[in-house]
Amino acid sequence: MGEFKKHLEIATEKLSALKDAFDKKQFTIVGDLATKVCEQLVEADAAREGKHFGTHLNRHSYSNTKFPKEVNEAMRKIWFAYGDLGYDGVNGKRAKAVIDKLNIILDYFGERFGEKIAENI
Repeated sequence: MGEFKKHLEIATEKLSALKDAFDKKQFTIVGDLATKVCEQLVEADAAREGKHFGTHLNRHSYSNTKFPKEVNEAMRKIWFAYGDLGYDGVNGKRAKAVIDKLNIILDYFGERFGEKIAENI
């Protein structure tokens, strides 16, 4: 269970930095960190089964088999927005859409883990 807590702590730390970046209108950072928050939440879930993934492909495959369609769609939107925000970082609307999707993910994992990860952004 130690690895679970480690991944959850990393996700929470990155989430805090994401909120700060959004408030400062640093939208390219929002895309980067939202992707990392999702990765850490997936890794936290896998750690509960003694698993760890070294590749994005393995992480995505696990997600597709373990989580509901709505959560997987929200994660895909974040992963695709990562590139968009990297090239068009001034797009506050796109960053807000990422945060909206991230709230769906945070609510899901909070319920799945039986503990609130964070207040909605």
